[in-house]
Amino acid sequence: MLHRLAAVAGFAVMPCVCPAAGSVVLTTLDGSHRIEGELLSLDGGYYRLETETGGLTIDQGDVTCAGLGCPDPETLVARAVVGGPADMIHRLMPPLLESFAEREGLIYRHIFTSDTTVTWEMEDAGTGLLRALIEGQVEEAGDAVAKVVSRNATLSLGRVAGGLKVDQDVIALDALVPVVSVENPRAMITLEQFKGLLTGRLSNWAALDGPNLPVSLHVVEGRDVTRALARVFPGLRVRGVTLHSDAEAAAVAVEGDMAALGLIPLSRIGNTVPLVIGGACGLSTPATRVNVKAEDYPLTQPLFLHRNGARQPRIIRDFIAYARSHEAQSVIHAAGFIDQAIGQIDFDRQGDRLAYAVLTAGDDGDRMAEVQRMVAALMEGERLTMTFRFRDGSSDLDPQSASNVRRLSDAIGRGAFDGKELVLVGFTDGEGPDDGNLRLSKRRAEAVRRAISAFVGESKVALSADGFGEIMPMACDDTAWGRQVNRRVEVWVRDPQPHMDR
Repeated sequence: MLHRLAAVAGFAVMPCVCPAAGSVVLTTLDGSHRIEGELLSLDGGYYRLETETGGLTIDQGDVTCAGLGCPDPETLVARAVVGGPADMIHRLMPPLLESFAEREGLIYRHIFTSDTTVTWEMEDAGTGLLRALIEGQVEEAGDAVAKVVSRNATLSLGRVAGGLKVDQDVIALDALVPVVSVENPRAMITLEQFKGLLTGRLSNWAALDGPNLPVSLHVVEGRDVTRALARVFPGLRVRGVTLHSDAEAAAVAVEGDMAALGLIPLSRIGNTVPLVIGGACGLSTPATRVNVKAEDYPLTQPLFLHRNGARQPRIIRDFIAYARSHEAQSVIHAAGFIDQAIGQIDFDRQGDRLAYAVLTAGDDGDRMAEVQRMVAALMEGERLTMTFRFRDGSSDLDPQSASNVRRLSDAIGRGAFDGKELVLVGFTDGEGPDDGNLRLSKRRAEAVRRAISAFVGESKVALSADGFGEIMPMACDDTAWGRQVNRRVEVWVRDPQPHMDR
């Protein structure tokens, strides 16, 4: 505790609460240390006081205050403003806050005021004193992030990365999914067909060997949808669309219309039927939880928790840490979103990708030898449901992958893989010469291995890196998205090998 009683630099999250100056005694919660001084202010959950040895800034959550200069208990209430889309404010935040309060021994209250505003309170079960007052505001994710940047809000939630001006973590996942009515016989579309349906180039289901019905397109409005589509279809302009402010309304419109095609978050598809997205080369990627967790599905949407770099009250910091933690994943799953608990995929379930690797190798002896080397390296292992990918045109990890470094490191620290070997396995797209791609895939795998090693330090888990170039793609290379998703580093867990290639 003593190390926390030190000067802290930073800025306030909330407006300054400045009690009259006066003498106070701050005592650590375990009673082991006391500090006397003149209280200057209570700022963002921190006491600032002048002592005989100089100025100190001390976390209010670490000490109790005694003396005439102590602030009124009401001024010690941690306050925060959280903005984001309706589903994250009304469906994700409440169970996270409730489970956090239960863990902390606090009484939780949910005060619903309107479709766009809500208040959450947390009260000390012993004293009855209010500990935290959090206001939730439904708004566009971009607007919510802007408020965090300008420090008019503490946190924001959304499906759009906040850029370099905010700290952010991926706390859950979702995906945009093309859906149809149960009466529509269509089961799969290619990315090119999907693009044609979105742009109006394919305006009748008969063009896809379906019924002679004009396509009725329903999309949930929002900049996050536009950006997600732009990642897969650069420059796309959606035409002839009915926009819905609410995903449930879009799902209801689709499920009752045989001619309808919807684009709806996976967590909100209701009674509609998701279409499998395939490619001209024969590889397909259904919107399963496993594919979304591994970021293999083309319209995966990370769900971000954004925060600014300002000082925050202790209880708010603790909630942020909880929302990012392994412990919160079961709560996220129960709320209908895709959690990030690390799962494992048997080698046998790589059948389609492995068959494609064998077929494309053909009579090429060198390529077939590399396929055999890959099978020998991975067949006794399991793939983890996390993948590392890179920003476009960069060797820097993308936001979700940067978050994955911390998640995997945390799992290693918890002992989840003690006595095992984690193999970082690199792959590339099919552009460029085979030998160059092989070297590139190994370099990227080694870069991820170094990033994780730097995070975990010494551990009981062996980390190694390998690469297999372009031989086992996730998607067809005939689209920009397909090439991007093929440039990846997978994580495989296996028993330690006697001769590891470090």
